[in-house]
Amino acid sequence: MSFKVIKAGFHSMIQDRGRFGLAHQGLSQCGVADEHAYYWANHLLANDRNDAVLEITFGGCELLVLTDTAIVVTGADLAFKVNGNSQPIWQVLAVKKGDRLTWSTPITGVRAYLAVQGGLQTQHYFNSRSINIREQVGALIQVGDELLSLATKTKNVGKAMPVWFKPNYREPLCLRILASYQFEQFNEQQRDILFGQTYKVGQASDRTGCRLEGLPISNSPATMVSEGMAYGSVEITTAGLPIILLKDAPTIGGYPKIGTVFSLDLAKLAQRQPGCELRFELIDIETAQTLRREFEQFF
Repeated sequence: MSFKVIKAGFHSMIQDRGRFGLAHQGLSQCGVADEHAYYWANHLLANDRNDAVLEITFGGCELLVLTDTAIVVTGADLAFKVNGNSQPIWQVLAVKKGDRLTWSTPITGVRAYLAVQGGLQTQHYFNSRSINIREQVGALIQVGDELLSLATKTKNVGKAMPVWFKPNYREPLCLRILASYQFEQFNEQQRDILFGQTYKVGQASDRTGCRLEGLPISNSPATMVSEGMAYGSVEITTAGLPIILLKDAPTIGGYPKIGTVFSLDLAKLAQRQPGCELRFELIDIETAQTLRREFEQFF
């Protein structure tokens, strides 16, 4: 064992890269909300890139270390401490049996990731360790749970992410969007409303979807027969406002989709709190594929 859960926090759960190839059975992709933070955590520890981590949302989590090991915390700054002392994130740390790890309240961002050497060895559900509360696949961590890893020795201590890769969760956010095949159902004036304004992240946002607040698109296309949906799809509701579908979104839906947000920008969106502002701009498929390929090859 590596950790015992003393305080579970607001919404802490195990995630890996996600669950693929099962959408036809109604199972969503799931997986970590912030791929950038997740990939870096495993990369710094020399883990497999699909190793499971603990995703901690808004803090309130406390763990007791049961085995000497190496860890990395990435993503949001949730005032991470070891034995009451503030610790750097985006860097490999050695922790000892009896240490207490705490995450309190957000300073920047929303979701922090705890990766441990060897990865967290939790139960597989449909070829993934990822939890999806909406689909009742697995459960949030609970007080008293013990989280196992395969760490056999502590290595890479002190290794840190170069500062130029560190994201700024306070900077203005522009989401690059790929036009969907329903893009042409929206006239020029309606598209101008989408791309010409600054939206705010709504309070009713979670791992299923991000609801945006702003000037509605008038006379938006009517609802349609439900069809398959992709991670990042931008649905326009009958009220004329966008919903961006995230990792735990259902696999079908009946709102028209004006486009799909580029996957690496969705990682940035996962770290924005309600009230944060964002805009949209178009990106072409060739550019998106090149950027995604470079990201995958880097790790």
